[in-house]
Amino acid sequence: MNKKKNNDFSQKLKDKLRELFQFDSSELDFGIYRIMNYKRKEIEDFIENDLIEAVEKEFKKYKIQSYKELIEKVEEKERKIKDDFGDNIFINEELKEKYGETKLVSEYFELKKQTEDTDITESIRAQTFNDLYNFFSRYYEDGDFIFKRRYSSKHNKYSIPYDGEEVKLYWANFDQYYIKTGEVFKDYVFTQKGWRFIFKTTLAEVEAGNVKGERRYFFLSPDESIDIKENTCLIKFDYRPLIEQDFTDYPVKTKVGGLKKTGITQDDLNIILKDKIINSINLPEPKKLLLEKQEGKTILEKHLYKFTRKITSDFFIHKDLKSFLERELDYFIKTEVLDIDSLDTEKERYFNRHITRAKVVKNIGKKIIEFLAQIEDFQKMLWEKKKFVLKTEYVITNDRIPEEFHTEIINNKEQVKEWKELGFGEINKKENLVTKKDLFGNKYKKLPVDTKYFNQDFKERLLEKLTEKENLDDLIDGVLIKSENWQALDLLLEKYKEKVKCIYIDPPYNTGNDEFIYKDKYQHSSWLSMLDNRLEISKKLMQKDGLIFN
Repeated sequence: MNKKKNNDFSQKLKDKLRELFQFDSSELDFGIYRIMNYKRKEIEDFIENDLIEAVEKEFKKYKIQSYKELIEKVEEKERKIKDDFGDNIFINEELKEKYGETKLVSEYFELKKQTEDTDITESIRAQTFNDLYNFFSRYYEDGDFIFKRRYSSKHNKYSIPYDGEEVKLYWANFDQYYIKTGEVFKDYVFTQKGWRFIFKTTLAEVEAGNVKGERRYFFLSPDESIDIKENTCLIKFDYRPLIEQDFTDYPVKTKVGGLKKTGITQDDLNIILKDKIINSINLPEPKKLLLEKQEGKTILEKHLYKFTRKITSDFFIHKDLKSFLERELDYFIKTEVLDIDSLDTEKERYFNRHITRAKVVKNIGKKIIEFLAQIEDFQKMLWEKKKFVLKTEYVITNDRIPEEFHTEIINNKEQVKEWKELGFGEINKKENLVTKKDLFGNKYKKLPVDTKYFNQDFKERLLEKLTEKENLDDLIDGVLIKSENWQALDLLLEKYKEKVKCIYIDPPYNTGNDEFIYKDKYQHSSWLSMLDNRLEISKKLMQKDGLIFN
């Protein structure tokens, strides 16, 4: 019974660790997942072998021999004692103490004690696995570690860290970096019992740059959405805004049964997508596999959720996971593992049982934390590392450009096309008889020339000419950076530290209706972390009397 219980709790802990190490994302091949997959063998070996070996080592000093063997030896000693002293030596199956000085009886009592200790050790082992499972479950949620310190008391469910401040502002993600994922439209692949399923985005309508446009959703591609060859099932999606026809093809119902026109989420559409995919598959085997259930959800529902969420969802990186979890582990042991109220009244061996349990939970817990922290710290290192500037271009008004470059500029079709798009009209020397003199005279002297439309040789020659007498930094009167905002601020910090007079920001507001995809159940906390991370580094850029507006 105890062995089965141990195995159950051990397997629960292993499953939780696989979740922590994101084993269900083994088919993803970008970012941190690529690193995780590279180290998957070592992680699997840790979960299956090193962890169990560590548990066995912790309990080795308590484990004498198997419980069954000890019981057989106790029964054998009982028979010998009855043969020597008679059956009446036992009262209610307990040996009379006056016979305790003989060698045979002393051996009997020693074996009885070992059976009790072995029974206690097996019980502690089961509790240990359960304790570790409960600990890591409570701080891990949907891919991130969330600070939610629990009290054991039902009256005060949670506590928060306090350093003696008069006023404490706290939120669940306060010790994490908010990381915004880009829209990465790579194939999503998973396997199931010999079948390979691929979710492919064949059409992706996204705004250029960081422009915020209409909200976009995943829909099945209208033409040949399912393609099955051999044991591979390809499912094609479009990623685009809602159109009027979608309200008919993908009818989302309100609570009262009406047709929902606003506030539609991708999760709403996934319910309909699931049925459309199943109905579009004409072979029974892949259809059956996708409808198999895991933890209350079908395989299709599980992977459809992950596929649609990985494109736009936000996630976090903990700033110091090792210290955080080690502090929480100590707190957990004191409040959940050690039963303080019963320690004064229990017998010594039961007191030792609690102490042993606490020591094992602490030692094994720290091994797991060390392993987890290595991966989280690596992600943190990648995030904090100064990023390379991938491309630099210059926009210069033509009155600052030497005449020797004028012919190349006026003959550049892409540059002329941009001038027209910017509202300067048709500027073409052949059609409108605009000469170089007209183009670079007073009438058009402020036309912006963008080096992105010219080759590298032109840009190098132009910059060399412009910097013959002046430093390039002195010539530049404005810098536009296209980047993730935290990374851009971090890049600027070294050069502009304490030099900025004014900052104007336009962040997403905490309304819940923005394109900001909040962490499940942590809308306000996610928003606060995002702002806090960026404002913290912005403050280092500002002069002491600087101003910030939003």
